[in-house]
Amino acid sequence: MTISIAVAIGVFFGIAIRQWLPQQVRIWHIMLAGAVIVLVFRQITPSEAWNAVDWNVVGYLFGVFSVAEALYDSGLPHKVSGMIIGSATGLARSLVLFMVIASLAAIVLTNDAAAVIGTPIALSVALAFRIRPAVPLIALCVMVTISSMMSPVGNPQNILIVADGHFSNAIGTFAAWLTVPTVISLAFAFIWMLFCLRCENPVDRDSNSLPNPTQQTAWPAYLSAALLIFLVTMDSLFPIVSLPLGLVSLIACAPLYLFSPHRLSLFRAVDWHTLVFFVAMFIVTGAVLQSGALQSMLGDWHAMLDDPWVVAVLGFWGSQLFSNVPVVEIYLNLATNSDVSTLMLLAAMSTLAGNLFIISAASNVIIVQQAEKFGFEPFTFWEFTRLVCPVAIVSIALTYGWIVWLMPVILAG
Repeated sequence: MTISIAVAIGVFFGIAIRQWLPQQVRIWHIMLAGAVIVLVFRQITPSEAWNAVDWNVVGYLFGVFSVAEALYDSGLPHKVSGMIIGSATGLARSLVLFMVIASLAAIVLTNDAAAVIGTPIALSVALAFRIRPAVPLIALCVMVTISSMMSPVGNPQNILIVADGHFSNAIGTFAAWLTVPTVISLAFAFIWMLFCLRCENPVDRDSNSLPNPTQQTAWPAYLSAALLIFLVTMDSLFPIVSLPLGLVSLIACAPLYLFSPHRLSLFRAVDWHTLVFFVAMFIVTGAVLQSGALQSMLGDWHAMLDDPWVVAVLGFWGSQLFSNVPVVEIYLNLATNSDVSTLMLLAAMSTLAGNLFIISAASNVIIVQQAEKFGFEPFTFWEFTRLVCPVAIVSIALTYGWIVWLMPVILAG
């Protein structure tokens, strides 16, 4: 076993046991430590580390974090949560509205953006119904993960697949192959998460509260949010003039830093810890690739990378160790010619992998760190796995059966 593989495994288990570590230790600390170790032990050179980082993803997240912070400061999450709670007569209806809003945000703006925008809403719902933040936050994780599966811009790994697959109609392709399993999986997730929420015991609603927004100069935030939605949508509908998603996000957040009088405080409020996490994650996975150990471990599987069961196993379980974005990037580099069904299965399995461990999806990490940023205690590693495991089993089985067995019959008919 190479040092880089050992570090990757160590990072995984470090995050898994974080609840027993000192409270000051955060997820980004563990990942950063892993990156420092692979650099110190020369598993990857500084120049190789720089090239291993997907700066397009980092740029996208910076823009999204900027827009989300500005929207929070404008009071939008408070208004949305007020609408959800005020227009609903109970927990079930509130969860439905929350699910619809979070899912639409994930479909249009990617799951990472939905995670940033949805976290304060989930916390507000928890405060309103006097329940722990853990279950509403886990519900948010589940919703943005599943719903992002059916959109070509729903998550970064789908964007990588679209770029590699050369789809003539990316929106139509993803909708045709993945809408049915997405909708059914969301329905099951709603039933299960509602059950989990109703099992929660009431807590002191005054134990914590969200910081109050300033609600000053809100129009740059709304302009940037509208630009982000417009540019991401146009980027997907017209791939001929496709722009890198990172550039799209930076263009969208430009009005904030050009016109907002609070630009400096906004810049400081960006979730830099999560950005550090992502940079460190790319360095660790880059070191694993550089070592060649992963290719050796695949062995005879390398020649079977287009087989459905291999795609499902590697896409799902590989994402547990390395997170789904690096796994898809690695897979696309190692695979030969993949057809549409293979790419759809890769998109689905790597996305749904996020519903097992915290580290399996970037959106999970974002939600944890956003909740901690607001001063709330989120869910633990094993609490997350325990609550989402039924959703993972049902959605994986359903989606695999739909893509591998039912879609070929429908297309042949």
